[in-house]
Amino acid sequence: MKTGLREKLKWLKKPDSRPAEPEVVKTGEVSRPGWFIPQGADELLATPLRQQLLKIIWQRTSVSAELFSELYQGPVARFAVLAQHFPASEYHHHAYPGGLLDHTLEVMAFAAKLRQRHLLPAGGAPEDQAREAEAWTAGVLYAALLHDAGKIVADIDVVTDGNQAWHPWQGAPIHAYQLKYRKARDYHLHPVAGSLLVSRILPDTAMNWLAQYPELLASFLYCISGHYERAGVLGELVQEADRASVAQFMGASAGSVLNNPQPSLAKQVLMALRELVHTRYKLNNPHSGSDGWLTGDALWLVSKTTADNIRAWLLQQGVTGVPDSNVRLFDEMQSLGLIVPTPEGKAIWSCEIEASSGWTPGRPLTLLRVSPERIWSDSDNRPAAFDGLVSPQLVTSAQQEDTAEQTVQASPEADVCSEGDPLSELALSLFSDGEDVIGPANNPSPGSHAEEEVFISEVSAGLVEVDSAVLPADDIAPPATIRSKPSAAPVSGLNFVNWLREGLQTRKILINDRLARVHMVDGMLFMVSPEIFKLYVQSTTGSTGDEWKLVQRAFQKLRLHYRGVNNINIHACQVKGPRKTSRVEGYLLASPEEIFGEDVPEDNPYLSVKGSHPMA
Repeated sequence: MKTGLREKLKWLKKPDSRPAEPEVVKTGEVSRPGWFIPQGADELLATPLRQQLLKIIWQRTSVSAELFSELYQGPVARFAVLAQHFPASEYHHHAYPGGLLDHTLEVMAFAAKLRQRHLLPAGGAPEDQAREAEAWTAGVLYAALLHDAGKIVADIDVVTDGNQAWHPWQGAPIHAYQLKYRKARDYHLHPVAGSLLVSRILPDTAMNWLAQYPELLASFLYCISGHYERAGVLGELVQEADRASVAQFMGASAGSVLNNPQPSLAKQVLMALRELVHTRYKLNNPHSGSDGWLTGDALWLVSKTTADNIRAWLLQQGVTGVPDSNVRLFDEMQSLGLIVPTPEGKAIWSCEIEASSGWTPGRPLTLLRVSPERIWSDSDNRPAAFDGLVSPQLVTSAQQEDTAEQTVQASPEADVCSEGDPLSELALSLFSDGEDVIGPANNPSPGSHAEEEVFISEVSAGLVEVDSAVLPADDIAPPATIRSKPSAAPVSGLNFVNWLREGLQTRKILINDRLARVHMVDGMLFMVSPEIFKLYVQSTTGSTGDEWKLVQRAFQKLRLHYRGVNNINIHACQVKGPRKTSRVEGYLLASPEEIFGEDVPEDNPYLSVKGSHPMA
């Protein structure tokens, strides 16, 4: 097979019209802070982590060392000299010099591992799958290699000696350079911009190879242009691999990888704070409310809003172990030195706010005090200070407790990425020589009796605390279309449905898994209630209160679910194993294609609708 592949590639070659990469020239030691000396590919890829990742990628392909060097290591080297010491993000994951190259190689390694679980092209004849197998592997790895290449184009400004701008289409930088992230950048642009660098990173041989298979080429082009929803399985694999790398960096997986310590909770919370302040928060509004106020020596943030947003952001990144109440989160932030305590040693400050324009909230606000140096390492990048006064007041212990909320019972089911999540298991097994411990996410294969009983107990645990009463039936109204533009209001049935659709299509919400809140049952979509609504509220707002009840009622008013006899909204499903049977309750959607499109998953073999089929 290896020999045949080499012979097959020979005729695809033609003289490469692309200009040769310039030699990377070192310009001597650069003592100026923030400046980097460009390096060649061999130096950039020589670190133990990068060498190990390249070895993993090779092991998961079926080509000789010579072919791997030509088909994969060459493109990686071309990408490396463009990525140089760039970080993968400004404040989020892999936000350190060289982080973009580390993250890209991790995504390639994860994608290579995930690709082994699929026969591609999906639904193709066995002989076609055997013939095209290596080409599809290449397509997956090339798409992973290019998935963040657009950040070099769209997110970062690079200036070399002599104050000359550098752009990646010029080839590798040859002089010392300095980089700066663009302010107010378009976060939707970099997935599209990566396609600009295809001809500089991939050889003509590779593109000729992919072009032999129209379905593969189309998926690849959609993927590198940011149209993951049209890229099919290839897009899903790259997105899941990307999510795995981010989650691993954020500490979602247990243990360490190649002896690299995972970020502590302090680093995770600090990353969340920086991301919120730089990309979401509005500060120093002189005429109305703000998320925070920057003074000369402090950044004051609204306490409850900030705690809820930190929790939601970390959950969205797949980080588990986030304190489930604001009281505990404030205590952790204070003990980790992330917030400045009051003179009484408390986490929360009570402050009067008064803008020079005359605006005031009318009452003291409960705020967290953060050192600005924690958020802006360079004081020149800070926004202008608040034009007004932030005056701390005396706050009592009772006010502290009332503001922070009472502790809520921890709920492992609410975690976006828990120990049973395939993502965590994938991260744990990337550098392992053992067999994968999970099967395809959409169709779990039957295991041992013990495994089935674990599945039953985990799905059922805590989920029978269901709002199973017959909720008031609304007047008969035509079903709403779930493709309408969602309301901007946080409590919105359409917002919930769009969150559900996006989460399932991008694999951020598990389905048919042991800890999933969504399953396919008898051709219908089954949502475990109230857990799916609790997960929505916690992962979007960070709140652990009763807001889920409002979301549940808002969803119910859309009339997208099936109503049983006497207008019963909640249906029971039986979870059945060889020696144990249990029950879960929730909503049934008779038209799952409204959520999944054409790629509706198979039924969960462990679940069935209790009693007679509701649609019979």
